[in-house]
Amino acid sequence: MTKQRVWIVEDESIVAIDLKKRLQARGYDVLGISSYAEDAIEKVRQHKPDIVLMDIVLKGEMDGITASGVIKEEMRIPVVYLTAYADNQTINRAKVTEPYGYIIKPYEESDVVTAIEIALYKASIERKLRESERWIRTMTKSMGEGIIATDTEGMVKFMNPVAELLTGVNELKAILQPSSKIFSIEIEKAVSEVIDPVDQALTDQDVISSDDDDRIVLIAQDGTRRYVEYVATPIHDDREKLTGAVLIFRDITERIRIEEMLRHVIPGKRDTPLRDLLKEEMAKKEQR
Repeated sequence: MTKQRVWIVEDESIVAIDLKKRLQARGYDVLGISSYAEDAIEKVRQHKPDIVLMDIVLKGEMDGITASGVIKEEMRIPVVYLTAYADNQTINRAKVTEPYGYIIKPYEESDVVTAIEIALYKASIERKLRESERWIRTMTKSMGEGIIATDTEGMVKFMNPVAELLTGVNELKAILQPSSKIFSIEIEKAVSEVIDPVDQALTDQDVISSDDDDRIVLIAQDGTRRYVEYVATPIHDDREKLTGAVLIFRDITERIRIEEMLRHVIPGKRDTPLRDLLKEEMAKKEQR
């Protein structure tokens, strides 16, 4: 089993060396010790340990909290504070860096080991979650359908490139805009106003899809009109609490045009949709 690699940031050499020996006896690989925050950042950047044990008050101009902020933002390596300071001001500053633990000196060896193990486990879960999110984002970006994700108020949180192309709106400009403003649709030759699918999915907390009998027209920002079909689905967390909605839609303009053409050129098939014609042709091939 690979040893977990630790970097210690502590300006009291006796304390640092003692901690190093205790952790090594517990099976950890202590890569090194830093007395200065600036040195800690450089060494952590170079050696990439699995976890950093950080004192707050250090030699030099930079303190451990500032160093932890840099390590978190740049390297995403978990930090556990080991400090003698427990005043509200220090704790509030430390909280901003989202530490994986905060241990007050003097501490027991078992407390440090427990904090390290919990921090490493939490970091591994978060890493898997980030990988999963990257995978999902990559997958949605490569899909052929437009995808818009919203919060519970119907405000846009994500759009994939196809959605940007079909709506004519850049994702950055769409974020926190009402989805109905981005996904602007109407029913061709309809008397009544079309219902916003995302709003309906959030209100009913049920799947809403376009009707095959209606021709839904998406009006892009530049005025381009396309026939589309869509499905809007509410999203719930593991406690069944509503967290938002996802709208998936596709351009079916070419299909509609072909159906119109076939209605005019194929005798006896003037009112037969393309999908039904294809089914008939497949059935004929199977009978042969």
